[in-house]
Amino acid sequence: MSPRNMNKLLLLLIIAAFTSANSHLAGVARAGAVDKAILVGQWTGPLPVPGGSRQISITVSQLSDGSTSATLHVAVARLNNSPMRVVSNADSVVFYADNVGCRFAGQPVADGQQLRGQWQQPGFRATLVLDRVPPTNAAAVAQEAPAAYKTEDVRVSSANSPNSEIGLGGTLNMPAGAGPFPAIVLLSDVGTAEHLDGTYSLLTSLADYLTRQGIAVLRLDDRGTGRSEAVPRANTGTELVADAQSAMNFLRTRPGIDPMRVGLLGHGEGANVALLAAAQASAPAFVVALGAAGVTGQELLARQTSLVNQPGEPDTAQATFARKQAQLMALARREAKKQLAGGANAEQVQIRLAQEQLRLSMEAKKRSDALYKRQYAMLEIIRQTSDNAQARAIVANMLKQIYPALSSATAQTRAGQLTSPWYRSFLIFNPQSELGKVTCPALLLHGTADTQVPAAANLTPLEKGLKANKRVNIQKLEGVNHYFQMPASEQALAAGTEQPSVASTDALETIGEWVFQQVKQ
Repeated sequence: MSPRNMNKLLLLLIIAAFTSANSHLAGVARAGAVDKAILVGQWTGPLPVPGGSRQISITVSQLSDGSTSATLHVAVARLNNSPMRVVSNADSVVFYADNVGCRFAGQPVADGQQLRGQWQQPGFRATLVLDRVPPTNAAAVAQEAPAAYKTEDVRVSSANSPNSEIGLGGTLNMPAGAGPFPAIVLLSDVGTAEHLDGTYSLLTSLADYLTRQGIAVLRLDDRGTGRSEAVPRANTGTELVADAQSAMNFLRTRPGIDPMRVGLLGHGEGANVALLAAAQASAPAFVVALGAAGVTGQELLARQTSLVNQPGEPDTAQATFARKQAQLMALARREAKKQLAGGANAEQVQIRLAQEQLRLSMEAKKRSDALYKRQYAMLEIIRQTSDNAQARAIVANMLKQIYPALSSATAQTRAGQLTSPWYRSFLIFNPQSELGKVTCPALLLHGTADTQVPAAANLTPLEKGLKANKRVNIQKLEGVNHYFQMPASEQALAAGTEQPSVASTDALETIGEWVFQQVKQ
C-alpha cells in the first residue's frame, strides 16, 4: 500500500473512531429513559368511566434475563390477567396490553411513588393515576400476582414417528386467560437444544418473554434428545421442515389457539428450516429468522472459526485469540494516554493508535482467510469422496494438520461427524432455493458481532432471495452475537471475563414488537 493510500486509510479510521465516540455519547443521551427495574411491584388506582370508576392494577415483574413484563388486573373478564409489554421512553413508560387493545402511558411523579398518564382503549380515553402499593413482604406480593402462564408437556407426531405416543416431545406455554391466543413454534439451532437445564438458551428466554406478552409458545426437544429420544435424528433439512409443519398443525387444532395466527421462529439452522417451511403449502402466518444462513452449507461451515468444535461448543481457540487482540489494543490505548499526558502531539498519537488497530485487524483477517481456505478444501474432499471410510481417514489427517494440538481420538470422532449423512446433506444445502416462494410477513434479524453466521456475508443473499416479498423486515442489532447476547466489552474480554448469560434486551424487544404487529387483531 502506498504512503498516500495508507494516510487516507488512517484518516478514515480516525474519523470512524470519532464517529463511534459520538454514537456512544448519543447513546448516553438516550439513556435517560425510565429505569424499568424501579417499576417492579404493584400499582393501582381508579379509572374514571362513565357513571363512576373502575379499579385498575398493574403488576410489574423483572424476569431472570433482566427484561420486564407486567400483568393487568381489572374486574372485567375480557381484560383481567392480560399480559402487558413494558416500553420505557425518555421520560415515561408505556404498558401495552396488545391482546385486548389497551395501553397506559404514564410518567413517574411524587418521587416515583405514582404513575400519572393516559389510559387508552378502543373508543375510550381517560386520565389515570396509579399509586405504588407497598408490599408487606416479597412472598405476599408473589402470592397476590397470578401466574403469567401455564406450562404443559406435549407430544407431536412426526413424519418418522406418526404414533403420538412416541412422537416429538416438548413444552407448550399457554398465557393466562381464555384466548384464543396467537401462537409460535420455536425451532433451535443445531447442537443448541438446551431445555430448561439452567444454562443459557436463547429459545428458553424467548419462550418466557413471548408467553408473558400473550402468545402461546411451543418448543420441541430435538430429534434423538430428551423427550424426543425415540425419534431418529434428522439426516436432511426436509425432515426438520416436516417437524415444523407438524408442530404448526398441532397448534392449529389446539383449543384456545387461533389457527389463523400461528407462526414460526427459528434460530441458526432453525431459521433456515423456518424459511423453508414458510415456502411450503400451509405456510405460517409469519416467520422470524434469527441468524439465518444466506450462503451454501459448505461456504458457511468453511467460514466457521473452528470446525473442530462440536455444534454449540465454545470456540476456545478463537476466544483466546480475541482476548489476546483485546489485550494488545488495551495496552496501546494505555500507552497513548501516557503519551498525551506527557505532552505528545495528539494527532500523531491518534495515528499510531489507528495503525495498531489496523495491524490487529489485518492479522485477524489473515488468520480467518487462511483457516477458511484449509477448511473449505477439507469440506470439498468430503463432498467429492463418496467412500465414507476413505473420507473419514483424509479428514482426520487434515484436522490434525489444521489443529496440531488436537488428539487423534478427537480428530477421528469429529471426522466421523463431518462425514455423517446430515453434514453431507448440509454441504450442498442452498438456502436461497425456496426463498422466492415465501410470501408471509418475515423478520430477518442478525447480530453485527455474529462470527458464526456473519451478517455481512449472509443478509445480502437472503434479501436478494426474498426481494419479491414486500412484507420482509431485515434488521441488524449492533454488537449482538450469534446467540443474541451482548458480547463482553473490550475491557472484560482483555481480562478474560466470560460472556453474559442472558439474551439481549434489544433482541427480545425487537422480536416482540414485530411479532405483536403481525398477530394483533
